[in-house]
Amino acid sequence: MKPKTHNWLNLAQEDFEVAGYLFNKKKYLHCMFFCQQTIEKTLKAVYHEKYDKTPPRKHDLESLANAAGLFSQLDERKADFLDILSFYYIESRYAEDIELLVKGCTRSTTLSMLKQTEEFYEWLKSILR
Repeated sequence: MKPKTHNWLNLAQEDFEVAGYLFNKKKYLHCMFFCQQTIEKTLKAVYHEKYDKTPPRKHDLESLANAAGLFSQLDERKADFLDILSFYYIESRYAEDIELLVKGCTRSTTLSMLKQTEEFYEWLKSILR
């Protein structure tokens, strides 16, 4: 594995650990953000490993999966997961947007997304092995 690929994976692992910490602290919106970051950085690791280039500066997960040449490998469940999780990339949003996002972040919804993040993350890592 290329060194920069390894760096992307280390960042993704740290983000996943932070997501778990935030879930335990009931900070569900920010947990979802770090789930999104986990998958974004892992997709960028796959991209870098495959093309030996800096990944696109995008945050849309489906677009990154496509750029990494993985989109054809996504079943409907995985594609839906990426679509939903992309919504939780929080760069700078208006207060009313944050309020709407928070309402969708129940404990059960966030737990489900955290579990799906782990599954998807492990799947992506298996591609790199």
